Amino acid sequence: MIQGQRLGRGGVGLLGLISLLFLFTSGCGMREIPRSCDWIASIPNTEMRRKVVVCCTACHPLGLPAAYAPTAEAWNQAYLKMKKLDDDLELKLIPFNYDMELPNWLGEHSKLPEEGFRIHTAKADIKEYPLGAFEGFYHDMALAGGRAWIADYFGNILYGIDPETGAIEQYPIPAGVAKGKPAGAHAIDVDEEGMLWICLTKAEKVARFDPAKKTFKIFSGYPKGGSVQYFVLDKNRFIYHDKDGCFWTTHFNKEILCRTNPKTGKVTVFPVQHREGMEEAAVHTYAAVADSTGLIWFTETHGNRLGWLDPQTGKSELLDIFEPWAGPKRLAIDEEDRLWIPQLGSGEITLYDTHQKKIVKQLPLPIPGDYVYCIRRDRFTGNLWATGCGSDSLYRIDPKTYKFTVFRLPRAGAYTRTMVFDGKGNVWTNYASIPNKHTITPYKSGVIVRLTPKE
Repeated sequence: MIQGQRLGRGGVGLLGLISLLFLFTSGCGMREIPRSCDWIASIPNTEMRRKVVVCCTACHPLGLPAAYAPTAEAWNQAYLKMKKLDDDLELKLIPFNYDMELPNWLGEHSKLPEEGFRIHTAKADIKEYPLGAFEGFYHDMALAGGRAWIADYFGNILYGIDPETGAIEQYPIPAGVAKGKPAGAHAIDVDEEGMLWICLTKAEKVARFDPAKKTFKIFSGYPKGGSVQYFVLDKNRFIYHDKDGCFWTTHFNKEILCRTNPKTGKVTVFPVQHREGMEEAAVHTYAAVADSTGLIWFTETHGNRLGWLDPQTGKSELLDIFEPWAGPKRLAIDEEDRLWIPQLGSGEITLYDTHQKKIVKQLPLPIPGDYVYCIRRDRFTGNLWATGCGSDSLYRIDPKTYKFTVFRLPRAGAYTRTMVFDGKGNVWTNYASIPNKHTITPYKSGVIVRLTPKE
């Protein structure tokens, strides 16, 4: 069951008809529609494939139904377009050289699958909430103050919607950037007091928003060129505050973690071990969590490592525990101080014991070719949830049995990067492709999604 707040201008339109066809054929016993994961599964499972997934699906699904090219030259044109965007935003996501190695490889191996992988999916009620400009990019969503929130990376606006009435609020983010420049609203999380926090990666700042008073506080003073990326989270998915009340951030283009005192605004920089043989800005220190002892654990997506930092001593260690170009992303930590590490490139989840400092288990995703961007822990149930970015799905994982339950989202190209839990049995996420058109919906806007398992 899917409910929408409204349709796009002019009715359903072509994209809406495609999405309706997608729903019909996926749910009525007919052939399974091919998805991005099916295209990924059809190409050789090599280091090149993992590299393509890590570098190209960081923005949107690759292959069916969103981005596909039939020839090497067509792939090259797509590559040149994406490389220009990567260079313009100084992201350093795409490490391939300006030659035909990648387009030739894709042209040789890329064949459209005729049918998708069939798997049992659990039933759920799903409601979509359209809000925000269609040209925007909405990386994350959060719940605070009775509203569901997204923020526009390019438009520098925070949007909130009342899930009961559908009323939409919007607040310009006072990031202090030049007109027309992106502040880069990226991670959005909440603290235990219900405050909303936003990493402004291009403005090199952090914003705190009070959903009751509708006011912002801006934190600055971060190293120039570092790109504030994510907040360090705790086991309950709240923003972690250390014993001194400070919050912590990762930085996308520098091998550092930063501690910020919210009362004084003082920023303390903690360098971590350098990834030998790589340019610092291309290592991509990524997401982080804190364990019960105060150690901070973080991933390097392109550096392909797991690391830890001891804030008391400043010592850090980086661990090579993944296969090449596994692409570790947004990890979670459970009550036993075990890390659940999603690997975008390999389609696996690594379960790592921080006390014994060893891998406990490797969990392959149940859908071949799928890639996982994020894992979140539901503090109300203890279950882990993972994003099936290539299969238009969310996965629920039982932490005791390691059983996966698959919940299919209702849109082709339903790429997601985070999940939020409200304690009422609902799981919240948002479609987070850049550009938005890679997710086929009838809405000319961003979209927040509420999924309610029917069990």
